[in-house]
Amino acid sequence: MKTSTALAIGLVAGVVFTSAATWVMIPKLMINTHESRLGFEETVTTLQSAAQGKQWLIPKVYDMQASLKKEGYADMSKLSILSLCQPEYAYNILKNDSDKFVTAVMPCRMGVYETQNGKVMISGMNMGLMSKMFGGNIAKVMGGVATEEASMLAEVVK
Repeated sequence: MKTSTALAIGLVAGVVFTSAATWVMIPKLMINTHESRLGFEETVTTLQSAAQGKQWLIPKVYDMQASLKKEGYADMSKLSILSLCQPEYAYNILKNDSDKFVTAVMPCRMGVYETQNGKVMISGMNMGLMSKMFGGNIAKVMGGVATEEASMLAEVVK
């Protein structure tokens, strides 16, 4: 009887510990953050050039600092969000009705922001991890996205 009680307590403790660890770690794993070796504007333009060099489209660059200042938040630091789309990758996901649910995370985005201490940071979804979570066609396509995004980032990351 003591052995089964100890086993049950151990099992519950293991589940609670694993759940807590997962809850803490998953957000940190889902988003990659890198420090740029360049200034803010140069980071944005270098990422744009790197994307275009790989035949990615940049449908929109959001100047969040300007947008928020316009709404009265004058203390906002430099912050831009680049929307990125590689047409072949997008097509290979969007052609299948069963894969279209991932449109919620499309197009790909990279955030570039300046911290209060002047560091320029780049953040984006961890496409390598995301690809493994979905499997199938989405995994194949997002795996390619992850590889190309890493190549783009290599031009600016410290």
